[in-house]
Amino acid sequence: MQLSSDTEKMILETARKEFETKGYNGTRMQSIADAAGISKASLHYYFRSKDNLFEKIFNDALDEYVPLISTWADDQLNWEEKIKRFTHDLVHFIKQGKMLFIIREVNRDPSILEERIKRAKAQNKFVTYFDSVQAEGKIRKIDTRHLYVLLNSICCFPAINQQMLQKALRLSPKQYDELMQSYAEVAADFFIHAIKKMK
Repeated sequence: MQLSSDTEKMILETARKEFETKGYNGTRMQSIADAAGISKASLHYYFRSKDNLFEKIFNDALDEYVPLISTWADDQLNWEEKIKRFTHDLVHFIKQGKMLFIIREVNRDPSILEERIKRAKAQNKFVTYFDSVQAEGKIRKIDTRHLYVLLNSICCFPAINQQMLQKALRLSPKQYDELMQSYAEVAADFFIHAIKKMK
């Protein structure tokens, strides 16, 4: 059988949707093959096992996420502009469903992140960067690890808890999506004003 890059791309896109929707435990190779319109034998020709295919999908998602959280000191933007960029990019990433996929699968099996973290070795770049911003007197005295947790939580919560928030606010799915169009900007401004040191 001749390998086809188009077929492989189609398999990966189909598998991504299956894994993001059903998770690792709920996804079957047969369902991926059916959705892709190929035989299960053909699927196994490209990817020998569900684990191989899952690892590729998961690592691709991580490869998109990691740059969002690791570029804090890599350019000349000030800390407020960095917060705005990060919030915009992370909210957009979350809307694609990939963040929820990462969260669910890491909760299912924390070991899938261990090798990645071991290879990184360096300290959390957000914490290191905001320690320096804090030392310059630009933000309030607060444990910067709390800031990391808070900012990620602010970005992720509306997607993780969409159904409950939608019901509580008496919004249709369309109305909720419209509300979320401006959420990244509002969230960034709120976070900046909350931690900025007042003169």
